[in-house]
Amino acid sequence: MIPYLRLEVVRTLRSGAYIGYTIGFPTVFYLLFTTLFKTGPTDGGPGYAAYFMISMALYGTIGVGLTSSGARIAHERTTQWTRQLALTPLRPSAYVSVKVISAALLAVPVIGLIMLVGRFVNGVELPWYTWVALFPALVVGGLPFAALGIAIGYTFRDEVAQMVSLTVYFMLSMAGGLWMPASVFPGWLETVATSLPTYRAGELSWRLLDGLSPLSWGSLTLLGWSAAFVGLAAWRYRVAR
Repeated sequence: MIPYLRLEVVRTLRSGAYIGYTIGFPTVFYLLFTTLFKTGPTDGGPGYAAYFMISMALYGTIGVGLTSSGARIAHERTTQWTRQLALTPLRPSAYVSVKVISAALLAVPVIGLIMLVGRFVNGVELPWYTWVALFPALVVGGLPFAALGIAIGYTFRDEVAQMVSLTVYFMLSMAGGLWMPASVFPGWLETVATSLPTYRAGELSWRLLDGLSPLSWGSLTLLGWSAAFVGLAAWRYRVAR
């Protein structure tokens, strides 16, 4: 399992799509909306820069989970790579576990780069323990979407899975308050936003900015979504095998 995990991480790190889209796009988006456009509820001030730093770090983390788990599994099924792996000692459950673990590991460069930009370009100042706590909070917040990606990968084939992953990615990110704070939404849309897994995943880290525990009653909503995604992934995995 460890050699395959190493292979999965290394080949993704060498991927232009991972570097350009998963890391580059959230970073550029963060810079545009905090330094050039200077938009936000505090007109680009430190509070908004920190808030949006979390949003874009989570946005990139979710992208890693959906693409490395979903689109890649669909591609490997189409190219018969999964059948080749079935001839090796690697168990099917270990194959799925590698996808989730690699998504968690590959989220670290995304989070790290956006935090560096937040600190040294936008001047975000936080206690050292908050910086440290943000890493696991963001990784944990992104894990449910790796399970959702697995469900997509075992449901659709190749290009269709890629399209579905991107559609889900953008819709959940926009509606869940990652591109724009849910507090500026109309009342009914804010209610919808706060019920989505993207908002509750972001809340784990947004609460840390206020010196609060990452866990709240809203965490139960995220836990419910996580259970649903894991259940869906397990079902699609059994059906597709």
